[in-house]
Amino acid sequence: MQRTSSKAALVAIVIVSMLVVGAVAYANRGGEGSDPSAGGAVTVPGGDGSMVHDVPSDEPIVEPEPQVVEPRPGMAGTYARAFDSATIGADDRTLTIDFVAGVEPCYVLDRVEVTYGADAVTVTLYDGHEPGAGEVACIDIGILERVIVELDEPLGGRAIVDGAAR
Repeated sequence: MQRTSSKAALVAIVIVSMLVVGAVAYANRGGEGSDPSAGGAVTVPGGDGSMVHDVPSDEPIVEPEPQVVEPRPGMAGTYARAFDSATIGADDRTLTIDFVAGVEPCYVLDRVEVTYGADAVTVTLYDGHEPGAGEVACIDIGILERVIVELDEPLGGRAIVDGAAR
C-alpha cells in the first residue's frame, strides 16, 4: 500500500535529518564539553528521539503557539483521542484544551463530548478523517492544536478527566 511505503520513506528522511542536525550541532558546539553559552542556542537529537535544547540561560525558550481549531462533525473513522492539557478560564466555564494532532485530511477534530459528574467533568475529543479524502498520504507530524469548549455549567472545583484515557 502506498501509505505504508510513504511512511517508511518519511521515517528514513526524519532519521537522516536528525543525524545531520546532531552532527552540525556537535560541530558548532566545538565538540563535547564545550561551553554552550559561547555558541548560542543548539538543538540536538536526544537518545529517545526527542530534541534536546541547549540554550544559554539569558535566552528564553519560546514555546510554539497552538493552532485553534473548531470541531467538524461528520468525519469518518472517529476515535477518542487523548489531550495534553485542559485549563479552566476565570469564568469557570471556558475550557481550553491543548492536544497534538496530525495533518488534515487524515486527522480532523470531529467533536468534543462533555459529561458532568458530581466530582469530575469528563471531556472526550474525537478525531477522524475526511470521508471524501480517498487514498491520500499524510505525513506523520505533530501539530499543536487547541479547542475552546464552553461548559454548560461551572466546573465548580471538579476534576477535569480525559475521556480517552479511561
